[in-house]
Amino acid sequence: MSSELPVRVQRTNLVVADLERAFRIYRDLLGFKVEFVLEQGEQYAYTVFKIPREAKTRFATLSSKSQLRSLALTEVSGIDLPKPSQPNSHALVLEVDDFEGTLERAHAEGLQIYPEEELHTHDGRVGREIGMLDHDGHLIVIYCILQT
Repeated sequence: MSSELPVRVQRTNLVVADLERAFRIYRDLLGFKVEFVLEQGEQYAYTVFKIPREAKTRFATLSSKSQLRSLALTEVSGIDLPKPSQPNSHALVLEVDDFEGTLERAHAEGLQIYPEEELHTHDGRVGREIGMLDHDGHLIVIYCILQT
């Protein structure tokens, strides 16, 4: 049996109403780098995201400091997007280098921010974690480890 895992996670793709507004969160607030933007979005997105054909799409990929194109954003315009339902069905969980700065930028951007919790990892480390919703209602949980 190979020691290699049988799958590789390529990226998470979030549907957003406005790429520029989403860039304020994922690029400016969280520090992802925009790699490229396709002005005419991927046609397959219409099928898998069940986007009405009258809507227009754009597509962008973003990289973290250690993972190339690990996040994608698909902008859908020309229709009203529903907000994600509650309870949240997914979350983007990110370790951040500058927890306080990230939190300050989230407050300045006017994001809905959940109360902070103390993080206890399965291997005994302690840290901080906090959840927030981006402008499209996607849950983002940021954390940092304080003790190793």
